Amino acid sequence: MHNLIEDPLIRVRLTDGTIRSMSLPDVYGVMSSDRVSSFPALRPHQRHAWHAFLAQLGVVALHSAGHETLPPSGLDWPALFRRLTPGFGNDEPWRLIAGDPTQPGFMQCPAPNGLDDFRGRVVTPDDLDILVTAKNHDVKKTVAKANAPDDWIFAVIDLQTMAGFLGAGNYGIARMNGGFSARPCLGLAPASGGPGAHLFHDMSRMLEQRAAILDAHRNYFDSEHGLALVWTEPWDGEHSLDLRRLDPYFIEMCRRVRLLEEDDEIVARTAGSKAARIAAKEAKGNLGDFWTPINKKDGKALSLSSAGFRYDRLYSLLFDDAGFTPPAAMQVDATRSGRWRLVARGVAGGQGKTDGYHERVDIAFERPTASALFGGAQRDRLAQIATAQIDEIREVERALRYGVAVAASGGKPASELTKADRAFANPYARRLDVAIDARFFSALEDRFLAAGDSDEEKRRAEFARHMIAAADALLNEAVAAVPCPTIRRHRARARAFSAFWGRLRRPESVFSDQPEIFDAREASNVA
Repeated sequence: MHNLIEDPLIRVRLTDGTIRSMSLPDVYGVMSSDRVSSFPALRPHQRHAWHAFLAQLGVVALHSAGHETLPPSGLDWPALFRRLTPGFGNDEPWRLIAGDPTQPGFMQCPAPNGLDDFRGRVVTPDDLDILVTAKNHDVKKTVAKANAPDDWIFAVIDLQTMAGFLGAGNYGIARMNGGFSARPCLGLAPASGGPGAHLFHDMSRMLEQRAAILDAHRNYFDSEHGLALVWTEPWDGEHSLDLRRLDPYFIEMCRRVRLLEEDDEIVARTAGSKAARIAAKEAKGNLGDFWTPINKKDGKALSLSSAGFRYDRLYSLLFDDAGFTPPAAMQVDATRSGRWRLVARGVAGGQGKTDGYHERVDIAFERPTASALFGGAQRDRLAQIATAQIDEIREVERALRYGVAVAASGGKPASELTKADRAFANPYARRLDVAIDARFFSALEDRFLAAGDSDEEKRRAEFARHMIAAADALLNEAVAAVPCPTIRRHRARARAFSAFWGRLRRPESVFSDQPEIFDAREASNVA
């Protein structure tokens, strides 16, 4: 029992709606034909950890067997996995529960001195997981009391491959910038496919990118005999692994954990360490991770903030030439047609806590747009349109802020507006951002794919009118809601809208070259 290679431990919801329990090799089999809809036990914040684990494991197994490209379906996955763990005749590295603590278990390093140091006890998989929420509000802890083996499988993978620093003895992973960071995901997946299409697209690209990673990181990794499954190596908690011993797609583990069976229930025993499992502090997370953007200025891996993947943050990641180098996962398959879906996932790290899980999978692009994102011939044009669109958003936001501040002041001129007057605009500006966020990238693509200059201007006007209408509605709400003496409210309303529209129409406005953007709504509000 509990052997991932042989036993059906992982619940899988297939595209026909049925749920089956499968072994790990069986999961690869149904994923290769893209017949998987979801994994019922997989929690949202664990999605990238599971995807990355499957991709890295699949790639190192294929490379070990001599495959430099993705071979046809029908692979003998059990044999490929066992090839990675020679010398373990009882599949110890693939057992969720391994009786002998001096032998590896799945994602559990051998403990040379037994379990004497493993004094911590965790009784539910969600308590083992990486999420640390302020005051236990966002996601309640220790609630998964009725659990199954795959709850523990996903939890231990998430912990070992995604965790950050959490106090003395609890070091984080190598693929992140600093202990209070986290491992992000930014990539493209076939929009018409499911988890399997995404997985095998990434595996194909990763096989192709292996040589490039080794070339870019010549001071790290062993190109031919590197350790890929870090959990198979004994660890006493005192010594770190040298990066030069590892495969470029190594699957790391950062914590000393052993899963046991007590009274027919799975529990975890934990121990601290005096050093990180992998000596990689100087790399700052820049280890060639397939899904991680790298800061061009300081060479550090992206640290996700509480802002998550809002449109302006994605703009910075995708188009700011002085900002981040996009990861290899942003490259599309040249042989595949159809639309591509942006996949952005990550937990925002914090000191002793996490600042939320963030995910964007609602953005899809046609192939020409997706190709330009990674550096195709049209990238500069796409970036120019994106930058212009950001400038237009800022113009509308400034006009809204100005109008709300004038309303809050009772209709005072700009020179007399106070900091307190301007502060009333903050919640309305945030709501405008939400309205814009839902349409930013679809509008960007419409303009990029426009047939000619006149069509592009038409698309530009459509998005501008959408923004202005949203800001106009928010200003209507603000003039009725912000504190203002009743005797001044009529004047405040008139001057607020006059300020709003006046700023948009001033000669310095980014809209001055296309005045037809404005419509009769202006006249009706100022009247």
